[in-house]
Amino acid sequence: MVAAAPVGDETTCPVSGDEFVITPESPRIEVDGETYFFCRSACAAAFEAGRLTHASQGAGEDDRRGSPTLVLPETLPGAREDVSMVEGRRAGPPAHARPRGGATLPDRYVHLDGIASGSFGEVLRVRDRVLDRVLAMKVLRKELLESRAMVARFLLEARITADLQHPGIVAVHDQGALADGRLWFTMKEVRGRTLRAVIEEVHAASGPDGWREAPSGWTFRRLVDAFARISQAVAYAHSRGVMHRDLKPDNLMVGEFGEVLVMDWGLARHVSSLAEDSLDLVSEDVSAEITLHGDILGTPAYMPPEQALAQRELHGRWSDVYALGAILYHLLCGRAPYLGSAVSVLRQVGAGPPLPLAEALLGKPPVPDELVALCGRAMAREIEERYADAEPVARETVAFLEGARLREQALAVLDEARALEPKIVELRLLAARRREEAQAVLAQVQPFDPIEKKRPGWALEDEAASFGRDATLHETDWLQTVHGALSLCPDLPEAHALLAEHYRDRLSAAELAHHDEDAARCEALLRAHDRGQHAAFLRGEGALSLVTDPPGAAVYLERYELEDRRLVPVDAGRFGTTPLREAPLQRGSYRLRLRAPGRAEVLYPVLIERGVHWDGRAPGEPEPSPIALPLEDELGPEDCYVPAGWCWTGGDPEAGDSLPLRRLWIDAFVIRRFPVTNAEYVAFLNDLVASGREAEAVAACPKPGVGEAEGEHLPLPRDASGLFVMGGAQIPEWPVVLIDWHQARAYAEWLAERTGRPWRLPNELEREKAARGADGRFCPWGNHLDATFACVAESYEGELLPAGVATHPLDDSPYAVRGLAGNSRDWCVNLWRYEGPPTANGRIVVDPAPTDDPGLRAVRGGAWTSALHASRSAWRFASRPEVRRRSVGLRVVRSR
Repeated sequence: MVAAAPVGDETTCPVSGDEFVITPESPRIEVDGETYFFCRSACAAAFEAGRLTHASQGAGEDDRRGSPTLVLPETLPGAREDVSMVEGRRAGPPAHARPRGGATLPDRYVHLDGIASGSFGEVLRVRDRVLDRVLAMKVLRKELLESRAMVARFLLEARITADLQHPGIVAVHDQGALADGRLWFTMKEVRGRTLRAVIEEVHAASGPDGWREAPSGWTFRRLVDAFARISQAVAYAHSRGVMHRDLKPDNLMVGEFGEVLVMDWGLARHVSSLAEDSLDLVSEDVSAEITLHGDILGTPAYMPPEQALAQRELHGRWSDVYALGAILYHLLCGRAPYLGSAVSVLRQVGAGPPLPLAEALLGKPPVPDELVALCGRAMAREIEERYADAEPVARETVAFLEGARLREQALAVLDEARALEPKIVELRLLAARRREEAQAVLAQVQPFDPIEKKRPGWALEDEAASFGRDATLHETDWLQTVHGALSLCPDLPEAHALLAEHYRDRLSAAELAHHDEDAARCEALLRAHDRGQHAAFLRGEGALSLVTDPPGAAVYLERYELEDRRLVPVDAGRFGTTPLREAPLQRGSYRLRLRAPGRAEVLYPVLIERGVHWDGRAPGEPEPSPIALPLEDELGPEDCYVPAGWCWTGGDPEAGDSLPLRRLWIDAFVIRRFPVTNAEYVAFLNDLVASGREAEAVAACPKPGVGEAEGEHLPLPRDASGLFVMGGAQIPEWPVVLIDWHQARAYAEWLAERTGRPWRLPNELEREKAARGADGRFCPWGNHLDATFACVAESYEGELLPAGVATHPLDDSPYAVRGLAGNSRDWCVNLWRYEGPPTANGRIVVDPAPTDDPGLRAVRGGAWTSALHASRSAWRFASRPEVRRRSVGLRVVRSR
C-alpha cells in the first residue's frame, strides 16, 4: 500500500502498479486513519470485476458539503480472501457491515459503499437481505445526536417522506438506530443526475438560434416535462399539508430511466408546525446554493423574500411556489435568479426582484411566452400575486406541454402542407407555359383554317387546363391540410400565417377582378387568420408618388364612387402640389386633375391598392416618370390626352377573346373624343376630289358591307360639281361606317398631313386603356352593364339605328373619351394576334400592320348592332382588312 499523499503529487496505484498524479477525484480508501489512492483509469477493469467496489469516487460536484466517504475494499493485493486482516492489522467486523464511525448495521442490511456525505450525515448504499434489493440508507452524524432539534428534524424528515406516497417522491422503507445511537432510515436508491447538471448540459448544447438535443438525449421539451412532474410532486405534498422549503435544482434528480424525483425533504414541515424550527446563523462565505437552516431556512438563490427576510409567519405553500418559479427561471436562462455568496444573495432577495428574465434570456435560445409568464407569476414578490400552491403551476405546465405536443403534431401536419407547395407552383407554371405555347401555335392559325391546323394549339390548351385543374386540386389538399393542423392546435401561428397570406393574395386578385363577393369573403377570412402582420393591408392604406413636367402642378383629387350603377368621380378637394412623395391614400380608384399655368388640364387616373405604392415608375426606371403637361394650344377642343403610365388590361372572363390580366405601361398619346363622323369623312373624300385624286375618293367611299347587295347608287351621292354630299339615309353626326381598314388608315394619314400632327389608327391596347383607365374596369363607366349607358342593340325599342356621336354622354371614359362601348367599333392599327399585340419589358409596342399583309386586323368596341355584353372594353374582334361592316368605323390617335 502507498501512504496518502497531497493532491498533485505522483504516486503508484496499489492495484495496477501505474504511476499517476493524485487529484480530488482519485478513488481512495481509509484503513485505520490512513488514506490510500488508486488510479481511476487503470482500475476500471477492477471496478468492473467487482474487485475494487468500495473506494469512494472523490469529492465531486454532487458532494461539496463534506468530506468524501472513505471505506475499505473487499479485496486488496496480497490480502486473504476472508479479508479479516489488512496489511497485517486486525480489521474487526467486515467493512460491508460498517458505516463511517465503525458501528455495525442491522443484520438485515449489508453495507456496499458510500453514496454521499454532508453536514447532517451520510448516505450509504446497502443491500436489503430480506428482499434482496439495493437501497440507500441515510445516517445521522454522531455529533448531531446531542442536538434535539437535529434529531427531531431527522425523524420528521423520515416521517414526512414516508407519508408522501407519490411517484415523484422517494419512498421511505424502514427506520431505526445503530448500536452507537445514530438514527437511520432507508429509501429507494436513485441513480441519475441532478436537474442542475441536465440544465447545464442542455444549455451548453444550444445557442441563440434555438434549442438542440444534448449528447445525453435531453432536450428543452424534456426539461419542461421534468419541471411539470416536479410541480406535480410538490402539488401532491401541498395537498397533504407539507411544504418542502428547500426546492432547488440540486435537490431534484432525474433517474437513469427518465424518472424525476424531488429529494432532500430535510427542511420539510407540515404547514401547522412552521414555528418549531431552531435558529442558526448564516456565515458570509457560504455558497448561495447551499442549504441553510435556522432563522433563515432554505437555499438563498431560490428562496422567496419572506424566507430571505426571516418572516416565518409569512411562510406557506406559496413559498414553495416561488422556489418552483426560481427553478423554472434557471431552466429557461441557464442560471440561478441570484448569484453570489449566501449573505450577498440574501441581501439581493430582500432588496428586490432578480434580473428580469427578458434580460437574462439575451443571447439564449428563445423560450415560449407562456413559460415566461408562468415564471413571472410564480416569482412575484407579493404573496397574493403568486399561485396559492403548486397545483396551478403543475396544471399550467402540463397544459403548456399538452399544447406543445399538439403544436408539434400540428407543425408536422403543416410540414405536409408545405411539401405540397412546390408541386402547386410547378403545376401553375406548367399551365402558364402551356397557355403561352398554345397562343404561339394558334397565332399562326387563321380563324377560317381547318380543324386539323388548330388541333395542336387546342391540345396545348387542354394540357394547360389539365395542369390548372391539378393545381387547384393540390391547392384544395393544401387548404385541408393546413386546416387539419389548426384542428390539432387552433392557435398555431404558423398555420394562421399561411392562410392569411393565401387569403391576402386572393383578396387582391378578387378586388382587381372586381369580384365583390369573393373579395368580401377573402377579406373576412384574412381578418379571421391575421395576427397583426396584415393590419395595414386590411386598413386599405396605399401611397401615391407623382411628378410632373413642369413641377408645381396643383393636384385635385376625385374618388370614384358607385352611383346608379356607374363609377362617378366625386370631388375630394385639393390633394397637394407636385412633386408628391409617398402621399398616403386609402385604397380605391381615383382620378387626379393636374393644373398648371399655361398648361392644359390633365386627367390622370390611378388605382391605389392595399399596401401598394403607386410610384409612376416606368419599366426599368429607378424614379417616378414625370407626367408631361401639354401646353394649352397643343390640344384641340376634342383632343383627349392620355398620360403615360400603368394600367390593367385584359383579364375579363366575360369578354370574348380577352387577353390575360396584365399590368402594362403605355406611353402617352392623344385620342379624339369622338369617332370620325360622316361629315368629317365626307370632307376627307372631297379634299381628295379637289386635289385630283378622285379615283382614291371613289375607292374610299363607304360601300355596302358583308351580305349587302351592291346597288346602283353609292351610299354617299355626289352633286353636280362632283363633290360628295349626305344622302337621305346618312346623318352627318353619325360615325362613319362601311369602310375597310385601308380606307380608315388612309383617312388617318390624310388628317396627319393636313394638320401636321402624327395621327394614326390606335393600337388596340391604347384604345383599351383609353376606355378603362387605370383600374381595369370592365366598361368605360364602370363594372355594371346597362343599355341606357351606350348605343347598343338593346338601347332602342324600335328600329336599330346608329346615333350621333355625342348623344350618349354616359358612355364616357376616365379620360373623357366618348362612345368607346357603343355606336361604332374602331379599326385598330395592328394585326390581330391570338396573344395580343407585342409588348417588351412590360411596355406595349405600337406596331402598325403592313398595308400588304393580308392578315386579320384588330377591331375594338361595342356597336349599335351588337348586344350589350359585347360592349366590354376587353372584348376583341378580328376582321379581314378589306371587309366593310355597318358596325365598324374609325377613331384616330397620335403619339405625344
